[in-house]
Formats: sequence, C-alpha cells, structure tokens
Amino acid sequence: MFEMRTPVLTALGIICLAATLAWIRSARQRYRVVQKVDSDEAPDAHTLAWSTFRKEIHAASLYGLLSLASFVTAFRETSDASVIFVLVSVPALVSTYWARNAVREARMARKSYDMERRAQEALAQQELAPKAWAARLAPEELPEFTGFDVGRVYQAGTGLMAGDFFDVFQASPTRLAAVIGDVSGQGIESSITAFQAKYLLRTFLRQFRDPAQALEELNHQMVSVERTEEFISLVVIVFDT
Repeated sequence: MFEMRTPVLTALGIICLAATLAWIRSARQRYRVVQKVDSDEAPDAHTLAWSTFRKEIHAASLYGLLSLASFVTAFRETSDASVIFVLVSVPALVSTYWARNAVREARMARKSYDMERRAQEALAQQELAPKAWAARLAPEELPEFTGFDVGRVYQAGTGLMAGDFFDVFQASPTRLAAVIGDVSGQGIESSITAFQAKYLLRTFLRQFRDPAQALEELNHQMVSVERTEEFISLVVIVFDT
C-alpha cells in the first residue's frame, strides 16, 4: 500500500507546489498594486486590492500545506502527515473569518465594475460624437432627387472636427440647391461655425428665391456672432426646373 500511493502523492505534492509558487508570484504583483493605491484617495479600490492580495496569499498557503502533507505522506509512515493536514484547517478558518466581509466586498466590486462600464460608455460616446458631428456636416449618403443624379467625393482634412461642409436639398418643389462650404481654421470652433452656416443657409435658401439674397442674410447673421477671425468660402448652385 505504501509503495502504490507514493507516486500518486508525490505527483500531487509537485502539482500543489507548482500552484503554490504560481499564487505566490501573483500575490507579489497584487501587493505592488496595494502599495500604489492610496487608501485615502480611493478607499474602495484599496480595499478591493487588499482583499484580492489576501485571497491569493490564502490560496498559496493552502496549496503549500497540501504540498507538504503530500510529500510527508508519500515518504514517511508517521503521524506527521496527520498533523500537517490538521494545519490545513488554519487557512480554512481564516477564510471563514474573511467571509464576513465577502458581501460588502462583492458590492464594492460591482460598484467598481459599474463605474468602469459607465466610464467606457462615456469614452465611446466621446469617440462617436465627432464622427456623428462630421456626418452631419459632410454626410456619406445623399438623398435622391427626381431628374438628378447626385454623388459626392469628399476627403476630410486634419481630424474629424473641421469646417468643411456640403449640402444638397430641395429648396422648393421646383428648386434644388447644392452648397459647398469651408470655414477657415480647424477644430471645434470652425466646426460649430460650419454647422450654423449650413443649416442657416438651408433656411434662407428656402425663404429667398434669389441665392444672393440668401447669402447676404447669412453673412448678416454670421457677422453678428462676433467671430471676426473666421471666414467662410461658399459655392451655392440652385437648379430651377
């Protein structure tokens, strides 16, 4: 019986020893995280980091005792192994003691996860916002108009937030308007100006039959914004059928 169980227990001891070393290595990394997290500035994060470190130390000690007990049982016919197996109850009792805070730590982990998810959603929205804004100024798809073939060729300049814009729309039942514009500068300011100019011009071209009058009204409105450092280059074509 002693000879048959020796290889099995030896293999078990080696496996548990490997697990012990792995958990110790992981616990060392976790402890570095604990040291970096300020308990005053981020108490929840510090508590969760410390809890994770304790659990990994607990796992390392448990596997270490199992490895030691396996080796002793494999090579010695004494009661030492029984004593070592009794020592396994120590980490078990410790885990029972720590279990008192398990629910609180689980709630903190859930809260941390929810905050991280909301942060990721906010970042995703920040990434999508410029694309959505640019799509309003220079749409990838244009509507279809009876009697006209409409297409687009557009390559944006630096960044998504630029002052380029174009538009094709029905100014009246018999008039089709096409607009190409560019606001001087780049970034959010020129993009906002382009957005204002595009949709104000839509209104004025529907209100005034003469494109020159519509542009004059647009110029009057844009000058009142007091952005004298910005200029808008515009081409307006109206097809009257």
